Amino acid sequence: MEGMLEFNSNQEQVPALAESYEVSEDGLTYTFKLRKGVKWHDGKDFTAADVVATKNLIMDPKFGAFGQLGWEKITKMETPDPHTVVMTTKERYAPFLNYVGGGTISPKHLIDKGVDSFKQTFGNKPIGTGPYKFVRRQAGQAVDLEKYTEYWGGEPNLDKITYKTVPNDNTLLVQLRTGEVQLSTDVSAIRFQEAKKLPNSEVVLRNSQSWYHLDLKNIDFLTDKLVRQALDYATPSQQIIDRLLKGLAVPSVADQAPGTIYFNPNVKPRPYDLNKAAQLLKEAGFTKGGDGTLQKGSKPFEIEYWIPSGDQQSSQVQQVVAASWRKLGIKVDTRQEAINTIWGPNGYQFTKKMTAARYSWFNGNDPDDAFYWASSQIPKTPTGTGGNLPAYFNKYSFQAEIDKLTAQGVKEVDPEKRKQIYFKIQELLHEEVPVIFMYWPKSIYVAPKKLSGFNPSAYNGLLWNADEWSLQQ
Repeated sequence: MEGMLEFNSNQEQVPALAESYEVSEDGLTYTFKLRKGVKWHDGKDFTAADVVATKNLIMDPKFGAFGQLGWEKITKMETPDPHTVVMTTKERYAPFLNYVGGGTISPKHLIDKGVDSFKQTFGNKPIGTGPYKFVRRQAGQAVDLEKYTEYWGGEPNLDKITYKTVPNDNTLLVQLRTGEVQLSTDVSAIRFQEAKKLPNSEVVLRNSQSWYHLDLKNIDFLTDKLVRQALDYATPSQQIIDRLLKGLAVPSVADQAPGTIYFNPNVKPRPYDLNKAAQLLKEAGFTKGGDGTLQKGSKPFEIEYWIPSGDQQSSQVQQVVAASWRKLGIKVDTRQEAINTIWGPNGYQFTKKMTAARYSWFNGNDPDDAFYWASSQIPKTPTGTGGNLPAYFNKYSFQAEIDKLTAQGVKEVDPEKRKQIYFKIQELLHEEVPVIFMYWPKSIYVAPKKLSGFNPSAYNGLLWNADEWSLQQ
């Protein structure tokens, strides 16, 4: 699937389904000129009506889109002809081209069959306009793609691509060695040296837009900033980077990537310091019971720590962090479960227990971080829209301040002024610790030596330029 615009490997937005676009002087009107002759994979023509239908679907509460940012700013959409879309917004919104211009477009003729039909039919057999089309899905195993010979950008080189689901990194290394898997972006840092020894393959390292963290459900003891700061002091992120990840990551202190203009170099990570952590917990009113467990008001400090099953690196990190927290007297219940259970509507986020979970967000190509923190992004139900899940039960004590800053950030279009806003956000996040920021990992790719055109990018998904790949015989 494609958007009207896409990103190249230099974080620059370039034309895709739209040949060009214009923005009015007041920054409120966007005019997209769409490509002619583009066809959906089922042979139907792509037109401006598909863009309008996509917007309506995203904003339909019955659909429950993952995110609505940007689309909710549109007050009017016009299609003066089948290949022109004019969007009017209610206010200046700096990330508009990122969210809406780069948002994937869905086919109107399938949306028109209704939300339930779209979820079931399209959800199991998606149809796009991209260089590869969906063939079939083997549940829990693989998705088969084949080249779309009528692709507007020219016929791709490779005939087919199979995107496999591999249960763990042991199996992944075995399959890379046998050739059952030829390319992967999922090699963990603890397997880096093994990957370098694979025959007929090369390892490619890239920076990433991914930040690993421990989210902390904003409930019970975890609503106290002193408790969250204590857990931050008690999390040995630098040791994990040095010893487990072999240096293939950099510490994270907030949510803007090092190397981007919006990264605040003045915010430094808290050092690993169990004495400082214990002091903060004492200030927060905790004492130790007879069995050494921290308690407050006769209630013990017990927390569940969740990770996806089958990930050895996550498991090792979990062991290290849990052991450290236990030294403080915290009871840590380590849990591992399948991804669809952890992050499904019955997952840990929606239980009234104190929880932490290790995972990563992948930043977009705009610094806007409202999706993570704004009160507007707290889902109303377990299947609702929004990314601010830790605040599902209780808004943050600093919610008004983060709401104000994220709102300022998207209204400001001057890069230097925007930078100062996001510097303030990073300072606030470091002070409040809504999640424990851990590290930005290197992306480790293993690819066949005979594969040409492969150019992994921090600003795109794995298959972003797959139409340019070719295998030499």
